[in-house]
Amino acid sequence: MVEPTIDSQTPNGVMVTIPARVLADVRASRRFALAQTALARLSGLAVSADLDEVSAAATSTAATLVGVASAALAQHESPEDPFLRVDAVTHVLRTDVEVRSGAGSLAGFALAHGRLTVCSDGETETRFDTSTMSSVGFRSGAAVPITTSAGVWGALIVFGAEPNLFDDTDIAFLSAVAGVFSAALERVDLSRLLREQTDHDPLTGLPDRTRAYSAVGDALTRARAQGDEVALLLLDVDDFAIINDSLGHDTGDRALVRFAERLVAAVRTRDAVYRFGGDEFLVVCGGFDDARNAEDLAFRVTAALAAPPSAADAPIPMSASIGIAVSEPGVTVRELLRRVDLALHRAKDGGGGAHAVFDAEDDHYDADRVRSLSVDLRAALAEDELTLAYQPLVHIATGEVVSVEALARWNHPTLGQIEPSEFVAVAERTGLAAVLGDWALRTACRQAATWRRDFSITVRVNVSALQLRDPAFPGRVASVLRETGLPPQALGLEVTETVWLADTGRVARNLTAVTEMGVALLLDDVGAGHSSLAYLERFPVFECFKIDKGYIDALDTRRGRAVVTAIVALAKAYEMTVVGEGVETRAQLDAVAETGCDLAQGFLLGRPVDAERTTAVLELRAPRAETVHEV
Repeated sequence: MVEPTIDSQTPNGVMVTIPARVLADVRASRRFALAQTALARLSGLAVSADLDEVSAAATSTAATLVGVASAALAQHESPEDPFLRVDAVTHVLRTDVEVRSGAGSLAGFALAHGRLTVCSDGETETRFDTSTMSSVGFRSGAAVPITTSAGVWGALIVFGAEPNLFDDTDIAFLSAVAGVFSAALERVDLSRLLREQTDHDPLTGLPDRTRAYSAVGDALTRARAQGDEVALLLLDVDDFAIINDSLGHDTGDRALVRFAERLVAAVRTRDAVYRFGGDEFLVVCGGFDDARNAEDLAFRVTAALAAPPSAADAPIPMSASIGIAVSEPGVTVRELLRRVDLALHRAKDGGGGAHAVFDAEDDHYDADRVRSLSVDLRAALAEDELTLAYQPLVHIATGEVVSVEALARWNHPTLGQIEPSEFVAVAERTGLAAVLGDWALRTACRQAATWRRDFSITVRVNVSALQLRDPAFPGRVASVLRETGLPPQALGLEVTETVWLADTGRVARNLTAVTEMGVALLLDDVGAGHSSLAYLERFPVFECFKIDKGYIDALDTRRGRAVVTAIVALAKAYEMTVVGEGVETRAQLDAVAETGCDLAQGFLLGRPVDAERTTAVLELRAPRAETVHEV
């Protein structure tokens, strides 16, 4: 038998006769060399490039080396999806092309059966539907499953415009490309796992502070595109130190894990929870357009945390203080996080389980100044450097001073006079509220006991939310009264209505205890807060209340006078004494008298002054000790 030959021209023009077998071997060797070079280049990308770049290189290499019209990657986005996701296509398809799963396509069939599938001619294919393939001009194809340690990821598919048997060399090369791509997938998965282990909290499994910063930035970007806002909830676990210190750090860790589980279960599925550090957690919420939506979520979280644990549960912190901040156009990640931190500080001032929404007033919070003033305030209290000023309350009918309100003052050695609103807030933020409150109560009672030797007056002392939440507060009041010798009936404790509303359970028990001693309770700033009248009905322990200065300022209007008159009438129905505070003009004094107020307080009637000058005022305007006035 004569071996087939092929005439070929050399580069220098000489004609030679080459056996066909030899020429086929040469071409096979050249194709093998090209394939190895292409696989080496693809393997290099698989080690270092991102997945999109590797995907494009894999399909391009497959289409070029096999010599077909197109190549692509196909995978299931979800098992129940009737269509496959097709990426990295080397031949532009029509936008309406959909590749069906299962027997609806070549790729679907290969994935359903988990094996290499070759279609030599779509017109004679019977195993699966080839209509989509033929609709874009393809007649043949091959699909090679891509597997990883997690299972079948997808398939590498190639298509030809003509019938094609796809010889063993083609299939071997496609399998090699699929193997290289599989290695790239494993590398990406490993990198993701390592990254998650690095930036996830090992205790709770939640992403950590670093991821939180990134997530807030991404959420703000999406919000700008969608025209909505981002809400942040920053939670600080209440009383976590008690669990940690009393039961041990292992129990504390388990408590944090259970807390995190409850928090994740309470938020919406679209919200993301991060462990921000220690016992602080951050919730990043998109799709909000109003702070009220964020408050609704805070209420839901608070309720979920308060649910009693089962007997098998580890100790679970039952509440958290929550700061809330909602983005606005142009706000940065750093600024939004600063705002939610400030809101959290205010929420913690409100006691356990409280939440607060950031507002402009929070911008006055200066952490460095607070720390500095805290140190100085502690020293000032230890050295008795604070003073009390006393402002008179006048009986409108007689013009007599029948009570004085004690007001703390601090003249800082280098900063001068510090506003009470600032140093009281510092005391509450830094654990000095009880010390400051005890000092003011003791100092005022001692001075009042001295005055009562000559004058029939009472003294009023403001108490804070933190004092009223302390179970030991009634005992401390009783101790001060015994120590100073002041009769309980000569002491009045002023409570703002917002403090009263903050914790009706514990506060109510403490206030009931002090009233049983004979101490008077006075509701301050009536009208400045919320539902004080409803609470007067539920807890009738107050003897007197002050109408907020804002209403007194409006007495020159018909509506303002009608409102004050109505408040006074309601107070009389509860048999309460009424004080108009902030009286600064004679017209206001006449107006509060006409509305039926019993007492008045304000700059017109006397500014806050020290004990010595107050004694002089009492000499002129207070009833003597033998005269009794009910206040």
